[in-house]
Amino acid sequence: MAEGESFSVVVPTYQRPEALAQTLAALLDMDAPPAGYEVIVVDDGQDEDTRQVVHEARAAIATEVTYIGQATSGAATARNRGARRADGNILLFCDDDIIVRSDHLLRQLAARADFEEPLVNGVLQFSPAAFDVLRRTPFGRYRIELDRRYQREADGPSLGDGRYEARLVSACNLAIRREAFWELGGFDEAFPYAGAEDQALSLAARAKGFRLVRDHEIEVLHNDQTLTVTQFCRREERSAQTFVVLAARFPTEAERPLFAANTPVSRRDSLPMVAKKVAKALLGRWPILPGLHALARACERSRVSDAILRRYYDALVGVHIHRGVRAALRRMQ
Repeated sequence: MAEGESFSVVVPTYQRPEALAQTLAALLDMDAPPAGYEVIVVDDGQDEDTRQVVHEARAAIATEVTYIGQATSGAATARNRGARRADGNILLFCDDDIIVRSDHLLRQLAARADFEEPLVNGVLQFSPAAFDVLRRTPFGRYRIELDRRYQREADGPSLGDGRYEARLVSACNLAIRREAFWELGGFDEAFPYAGAEDQALSLAARAKGFRLVRDHEIEVLHNDQTLTVTQFCRREERSAQTFVVLAARFPTEAERPLFAANTPVSRRDSLPMVAKKVAKALLGRWPILPGLHALARACERSRVSDAILRRYYDALVGVHIHRGVRAALRRMQ
């Protein structure tokens, strides 16, 4: 690549070749900065269909595309492995269900020009195809509202020009200088699944004085594949396990409700908290939990109101989060 600010786009992927194909099509259609860019796909599982998708993309375009296969080790390990192969000055981490605009890299450069070595996120919204599927179901509408709530809460103080200070940045679309990334130690590979590893990187970056920026001029589309309540609950249960690792690395995070509300019953718990923990533990057992999912599907078919179903989804997700936290705590004992 030419001299100057070059990018290495690192894409971790796991058994989603169709989504990956759309991600790669968008990445390979980006306007190249003067110093160019490369794309590195790290296949966390060495899936033959995924390998073929990368091969076909590589054959169709002049941009350098590298395929790396690894035994299943988690998203953090995959991202780090791609970063070690990278030649670019700036690492751009992009998940395999993210679709970028053609001017993505140029807008990243514009954001970086206004701040000293920031970690930069764009703003995320559902792709038109995913949004169209989601809006047709009660659970999909629940997901849309959750996303809107997250977007409202993610921005901190305004930095001007549509940019905001962020407490945390997401690894799904994150730009960081390569030297800064390794100064922070990369992604912590102790995280078993995708989840809180980007929160750990964010907290480490803030402790070292790096600025975390959300730029609303950088828009990316989430080609979401998690379209049912059962899929979502499984994902949240895995993600909850990563939060236990985060709390071990950063003890102040253990004070957050997500963690504190799902630890074993203790003397410090109020009676309502004890009741909630006991209830979640009971509801999370077989065969009760499969029955709760069957009831959710029945309610959806019966056209129960969205307002009632939202409360039910909240409770069902809460049971799975409880299961995830407790499973991770048991492993750490």
